[in-house]
Amino acid sequence: MTLLKRLRARIRRKADAGSQHKFFDAYETRPPSWQNAIDATPGWSMSFPQEMGLSAGALALHSDHRIHWAIEQFGDLNGKRVLELGPLEGGHTFMLDRAGAQVDAIEAHRTAFFRCLITKEIMGIRNARFMLGDFQPWLEQPDLRYDMVVASGVLYHMRDPLGLLYAISRCTDAAFIWTMYINDDSKTPSHVLDYAGLKLRMYQVVYEKPEESKSFCGGLQNRPLWFNRDDLLAVLPVLGFDQISINHEGPAGNFGQSFSIFARRSKPDEAAAAVETPA
Repeated sequence: MTLLKRLRARIRRKADAGSQHKFFDAYETRPPSWQNAIDATPGWSMSFPQEMGLSAGALALHSDHRIHWAIEQFGDLNGKRVLELGPLEGGHTFMLDRAGAQVDAIEAHRTAFFRCLITKEIMGIRNARFMLGDFQPWLEQPDLRYDMVVASGVLYHMRDPLGLLYAISRCTDAAFIWTMYINDDSKTPSHVLDYAGLKLRMYQVVYEKPEESKSFCGGLQNRPLWFNRDDLLAVLPVLGFDQISINHEGPAGNFGQSFSIFARRSKPDEAAAAVETPA
């Protein structure tokens, strides 16, 4: 074998060894554990119960006071059908499941969806199914009905937040919404929507470098629209929700103001029939 051939053969062997090593990196060599599954999908926002001894995110979404309040507002969830929009990592789903609900949870972020499945295994979620995809087409199905819709942390990520509220109003008589909002009348809205005699002020927000964060949990598109607080509360009765409760109002970290809303329709047939379709 000539020197050139020997050099080529050595280069090929090194290349083969490198590719083989990279391939086998996909396998887990530690003893089986829940922590292995958590580590396989970095970027967690949610923590797990302290007694489990697991390291993930910082937010105790598996015991969230906002969802406790939503369940109290609704009442007995045993056997009730709940649609959860944007479950993130399944912490709220766990709470709804433990309250007796049958949950459909739709998550658009692929990695967050896989984290939901991991949470389902770790926390023993029994009566929930996680689906990967955009919840908007799901909401557009005719005759879709749920006893409650949970939309925590999704409204302010939407390009069309009014359209989402309308879709929710068509499929349920009870909704829990936690959202950010604008409460500064000195700010000039980027959009003003005319709907059912209301002028709804909307404010465009830009995600700052979302690609740099493994834990980014925004919407499907950049530049979502935020509601003005008063306008959001004004449009819910127009959509048929005549019973409105508010809680947890205050700052949400460095991002802005937020609150929880529980909206209920007391006369389902009459109010649902009167809802006007947004233009």
